[in-house]
Amino acid sequence: MAVVQRLPKSNLGTKIFTQCHMFFSIVKSRTLVYVFVLAALGTFFVQSGTKIPDFFVLIRLATSVYFLALATYLYNDLTDYDVDEVNNRHTVSSKRPYYLQILYHTIGFFAVSVLLAFSINLQTGFLSLSFLTLAILYSHKKTHLKDRFVWKTVVTAAGGSIVALMGCFATDNFSYLGIISSLISFMFWFTLGPLGDVNDINGDRANGRRTFPIVLGVNNTFRLMHFVIVSIMLLIVMMYYLNEINMSGLILSIGACLFVSYTITRVSKNYHEKKIIKQTRTTLRYSLFLIQIMFLLGSVLNIA
Repeated sequence: MAVVQRLPKSNLGTKIFTQCHMFFSIVKSRTLVYVFVLAALGTFFVQSGTKIPDFFVLIRLATSVYFLALATYLYNDLTDYDVDEVNNRHTVSSKRPYYLQILYHTIGFFAVSVLLAFSINLQTGFLSLSFLTLAILYSHKKTHLKDRFVWKTVVTAAGGSIVALMGCFATDNFSYLGIISSLISFMFWFTLGPLGDVNDINGDRANGRRTFPIVLGVNNTFRLMHFVIVSIMLLIVMMYYLNEINMSGLILSIGACLFVSYTITRVSKNYHEKKIIKQTRTTLRYSLFLIQIMFLLGSVLNIA
């Protein structure tokens, strides 16, 4: 009788399932990266104006920015295990046993995002490389800009501005409104940074970091955020006088800023509640996209 040799079962299916499960766990744990996509799409629509946007460019832009932001958060988690433990963060990427898997995913996400950006045009591609460079400088142990006072907030805000510029340069049109929208993205992220630092003040203080709430105090930090929002309103007024938006766009955009200012005032009275700060940051992130939509509306009505 012939002896049939039984081959070992392939574990390829198991590996594929494990990687897919890891991918969806990462996506689920980092929902905030969608805000970067909204910032890019906001300036993309603002810059497009009345012109019908290219759907395929839109998809590539959104995917590129999403993976770029997701990879940045993952890379930061890989270098921030101790702080995450103090701040009681429990995500897949903040667990040491998954280090290599998260690292491979991070590299892959960065590569895909840059390739997609260059497939749109050179400007968008080089902007993605700029974002990648800032991500490394922000988290790498030799530079660790996130541990340096002011630099942490500036680099984070620059990242928000860069993705907005990616949306701006992904179109064939040019307008000052798109550039100003990118500048406002910088200012919005500059506001979000200190608010996040208020939430992370215990972990930052334990690790010797110097952030706005630690250096200036919590109350002065909230005053700084109000100052930035007022500066955004001045930029919006300037856009009105430059005839980039009409009166409707002006009123709606200023109204959105006043809502943001009210939200900051409300959270300043309950800043010890982490849940409230988290909800407020989410609200402020989407408020940026709301202002960009008001810009678009004001611009279209101005042309009409």
